[in-house]
Amino acid sequence: MRFQWSSRNSETAVITMTVARIRCRGMSIEEALRSTLHNGEHCQHPELISDGTLQRLRKAVADKLQKMGGTRREGKRPAG
Repeated sequence: MRFQWSSRNSETAVITMTVARIRCRGMSIEEALRSTLHNGEHCQHPELISDGTLQRLRKAVADKLQKMGGTRREGKRPAG
């Protein structure tokens, strides 16, 4: 068993969905990325993802957030 993307567009989908979770739910990058990977739609065996791939995804998400101007909400949960 090894980590494997479900399709060639899965990595882009994970980045986009991670950004959406951060902006809509106020999750941290790590929480949102793990949640997106573990939903089972974009990859197989997400628990076996390499550190390099995980770091590349974190950087891509952070870059996209910065480009969108959304870093100010990162990691803050909405008041209930």
